[in-house]
Amino acid sequence: MSTDPRFRIAAVETQAFHHWVFARLRTEDEAGSGQVGWWAFPDATVAIIDALRPVLIGQDVRDTGRLWIEMYRAAPFRGGALMSAIAALDQAAWDLKGRLLGLPAYQLAGGRQRDRAELMVLLGMRDWPRSATTASLVEEARYWVGEGFTAVKLDPLLEGEGEAFHEQSHARRIEAAYEVAAAVREEVGWDVDIALELHRKLGPAETVVLAEAMQPLRLLAIEDPLPPDSISALAELGPKLGSVPLAAGERQDSIYRFADLLDADAAEFIRPDVGTAGGLTNCLKIAAMAEARHRRIVCHNFHSPFLTAATLQLYAAIPNVGYLEWSPLDELEPRSLLLEQPLEREGGALLISEAPGLGVRIHSDAAERLGPFQRLPVQRGWRQDDGSIHYR
Repeated sequence: MSTDPRFRIAAVETQAFHHWVFARLRTEDEAGSGQVGWWAFPDATVAIIDALRPVLIGQDVRDTGRLWIEMYRAAPFRGGALMSAIAALDQAAWDLKGRLLGLPAYQLAGGRQRDRAELMVLLGMRDWPRSATTASLVEEARYWVGEGFTAVKLDPLLEGEGEAFHEQSHARRIEAAYEVAAAVREEVGWDVDIALELHRKLGPAETVVLAEAMQPLRLLAIEDPLPPDSISALAELGPKLGSVPLAAGERQDSIYRFADLLDADAAEFIRPDVGTAGGLTNCLKIAAMAEARHRRIVCHNFHSPFLTAATLQLYAAIPNVGYLEWSPLDELEPRSLLLEQPLEREGGALLISEAPGLGVRIHSDAAERLGPFQRLPVQRGWRQDDGSIHYR
C-alpha cells in the first residue's frame, strides 16, 4: 500500500512517569499520544509496544482499523497486557490522525452524537484504598450534588470503619452495606441516581441477597459483584437480581469476551475501558454490539484525565451511552498537572470540544511535574479469619 508521506508513521515511542505509561506515534510533522490503562502492571506493556514498533513504522496512520488488526494478529497470543498496549497505540493513532486532518476523533468515527457527557462521580476516591466511612461518603455526595451532579457511585462494603466487610457475618455484611447506601440515598433524594460498585467482593448467592435488601433504594445498578473470570456465572446471576440492573465488563478486553457477555444477556450496562479494551477502534465495535441489543455503554474510567479525554471521544461518537464514570482526582494534584488545558466541566457534565485528535495535549513538562514512574502497589488479598483469601 502506498503511503502519503504526510501520514507515514516515522517513530513509535513510550514514556513512563508517575503511575502511567504513554505511547506516542510521530510523523515528520506531528505526534499523537495514548495511555495504557492496565494500571496494576503498566510497565509490562512497554516491551509489547516496543515489539509492535516494526508493525507500525512506515504505515499510514489514517488506516486505524487495519493497523489495529495488524497489531492484534501480529502473534497468536492475547490478554490484558497486549490489549492495553494496543489500546495506547490505537488512541495515539486516532489522536495523530485527528491532528493531521484537523478534526476531533469523534468526527472521524461518524460525527458528534451529543454536546456533553453526563458524569457519575466516584465517591471515596480521596480515601483510597477504600478507607471511606459512611459519614465521608455522605459528605462527598452532598458536595457533588451541590455541584450539579445527578449520579454517584460508591462501594458500600467498607473497610474503613468498624469491622472490615470480609470479617463480618453474612447478615451483618448485608445490613451494613444497606445502611451505607441508605444514608447516601437519604442525603441525595430521588433525583440522583446511585450505583454500587462492589469491587468483586461477593459470590453469586450473596449478591442476590444484597440486591434484595437494596430494592427500596431504587439503585441504577450493582456493578462487578463477582470476580471477572466467568461469563457464565454472570449470566446465571443477572436474572436473579430482580429490579436491580447489573453492570459488568471493566476487566474484559476483546470483542469476543464482550460478545459472550452480551449473548449471555447478563448485564444492562456494559463497561469497557478505552485504556484496556483495545482503544477507540475496539470500543466502537463493542458499542455497536451493545447497541444491537439495546444495552448502554458506561465505560470504566478512573485512571487519569487523559483517559477521560479519550473516553469522551467515544461518548461523543456513539448513541448508546449512560453516565461517564469520573474521578474527582482528575481535577486535583498530581493528576491535574498532566494536561496543558483541563477538560471543560460544567456542573455534572463534561463538554464535548472541537479540538482535534483526542482533544487534549500532555503537558510538555509532565514528566518533571509528576515525577519518575512508580508502579502502584499491588494489594494483598483480603485475608479471612482462617487465613484464606477472600474474593477478588
